[in-house]
Amino acid sequence: MATTLSEVYSQLPSPPLSPASLPLSTTFYCNEEAELEYDDDEFDFTEKEVEYLESILGFPIDSPDEQSEEEILRSKFMNIIEDGVEINGEMVPYSYAIEKLHNIGNNVINKKTKDAIPLRVYEVGTEKFQEFWVHPMFLSLQSFQFFKLFEEAKENNEQGIIEIEVPYLDSFAYVLYWLYTGDNSKFLEIAKLDESFCKGIMENIKLLDVNLVAF
Repeated sequence: MATTLSEVYSQLPSPPLSPASLPLSTTFYCNEEAELEYDDDEFDFTEKEVEYLESILGFPIDSPDEQSEEEILRSKFMNIIEDGVEINGEMVPYSYAIEKLHNIGNNVINKKTKDAIPLRVYEVGTEKFQEFWVHPMFLSLQSFQFFKLFEEAKENNEQGIIEIEVPYLDSFAYVLYWLYTGDNSKFLEIAKLDESFCKGIMENIKLLDVNLVAF
């Protein structure tokens, strides 16, 4: 007896569900680069739904709400600037804390006090370096890169010398002095006398991502 076309179809395996038939609360589409994009601001797929989609699409799906480690640290840094600094269990305005640090900066800069740690500063692309005794509170409250450096060292329970690279090693000591004291007058003097040294200072400040509002 001849087999009908409908009987042949009935014996075939069922095709995989299309993404549109999944019980998902958020619709999506793929662009030309095959990157997943979303039609709304919510990303509420369950873990199993994401795994299923990834198996169909052949590439991982990143949540638009997922922040990188650097973004998380930057948000934390900005919150300190906006919300204030906790000192001895009491919250004080950020500007007040920086002013108090600058007032005592000359007394502790590059000194091995109780809370000082060793910092080794390299010049990018060379083996030249200088070492300093620094205080994490002075640097991490004013420079995002130092904030990130000390947070990562604390998270990884790193001991010993902390290292960082800067574009101009010769001018780093002045940047350190500036972060400790907030003294802008010397910067203006240097700008008038040595343009290249001044450029080195500015490049270091840019790399360290210093919060200039504090000055």
